[in-house]
Amino acid sequence: MPIHQDLIDADAQKVIRRLVHANHQAYLVGGCVRDLLLERTPKDFDIATSATPQEIKTLFRNCRIIGRRFRLAHIFFGSKIIETATFRANPREAEGDDGDGDESADLLIRRDNVFGSAEEDARRRDFTMNGLFYDLEADQVIDYVGGLGDLVTRTVRTIGDADIRFREDPVRILRAIKFAARLDFQIEESAWRAITTHRGEIPKCAPPRVLEEIYRLLRGGAARRSMELLRDTGILELLMPGLSRLVLAEGGQTQAARWWWKALDRIDAGHAGKTPTNAVLLCAVIGPFVGAEAFRDDDGLRNVDEVIEDRARPLLDGMRVSRRDSERARHMLLAQRRIAPSTRRRGRPNALVRRDYFREALDVYRLLAPVFDPSIAPDEEIARFSHTAQEAEREEPSVEGEEPMQRRRRRRGGRKRRAAGGGGNGGAPPPPIAAQSE
Repeated sequence: MPIHQDLIDADAQKVIRRLVHANHQAYLVGGCVRDLLLERTPKDFDIATSATPQEIKTLFRNCRIIGRRFRLAHIFFGSKIIETATFRANPREAEGDDGDGDESADLLIRRDNVFGSAEEDARRRDFTMNGLFYDLEADQVIDYVGGLGDLVTRTVRTIGDADIRFREDPVRILRAIKFAARLDFQIEESAWRAITTHRGEIPKCAPPRVLEEIYRLLRGGAARRSMELLRDTGILELLMPGLSRLVLAEGGQTQAARWWWKALDRIDAGHAGKTPTNAVLLCAVIGPFVGAEAFRDDDGLRNVDEVIEDRARPLLDGMRVSRRDSERARHMLLAQRRIAPSTRRRGRPNALVRRDYFREALDVYRLLAPVFDPSIAPDEEIARFSHTAQEAEREEPSVEGEEPMQRRRRRRGGRKRRAAGGGGNGGAPPPPIAAQSE
């Protein structure tokens, strides 16, 4: 399995060569090595080295040390970051705890700054496919964990005992599902058993970290397969109980459930284009259960906004979404009926196009409108609203450099005070500050 060095980022090569020149070991590591061997384009290039974070910072002026749980060196090249980490050992093993004995013991790793050797660093990683190093100088893949064989057989296998590895960091369960779905790999049998046994450990992890992994499952190009694996392992019910009940209702054969799977297919179909924001993904996931009324003209249905609100809020709350993303997603769903074609246009288009979530709302309409009605051609309405947005931009100040006029704010109770003769001074200006202070 050769790696062509012209596919490796030039700045990553520069970092490795400077570290090696300073008598440190330095290798490409993890996902970039895996992707290069699978002939995929790496998202980023990470480096593992024998140099400590402070030694890395001494060598690179464009370096910043970040993290508490993981002390990492970020080396900046413009907007690009080359993440460089010191070789680590498993902190539990370094303290002599091999995980034997009490099955109820908490193995969750909360600190991970025990430095080690290259082999120890490889063995503390999650899956064999991610434990591969690439030696740039020797043009050689270093495999301490059997990762090359698992790439050939397309297998997701934990490094070491799967039960212990998932209890150390339960987010690894979601990562196993992500790799299996995205790379079309099979999860090895003992790892699958450990996932179903220890899935209840996932809520021990910080909610934002868990939610970020869910977003990665959705935007990685295999949203449907990821959700199938979450359903099959029981994790969907654990992390998104309200959504799971709707997906599995009546054996998963409801109209809304069928819409949901179509929405996931559309997320995957658009994977190569614009990367969806968190709020767009949330709309795509809950939209099929909020109702088709949000995406079509239905003048016979009253109080649609309240219906959408009542259906969306519990689903978003059940996913423990941040308040910012939750509010934004709800506004974008409420905007869909104003975007949908209608013989009686609702609201003012100019007001909608000035909202900061307008472009994302259009993305939601493009994504979901054909799910409810395949005959809908969303590009027509999107083009119409885009034209309205361009006209609104042209209506901004006509004089170059002129700021838009702002409305004067009325003082609270101004009329009442003047009518009562108080605070108005008969229209005269207030006395000087010095006089008032006396």
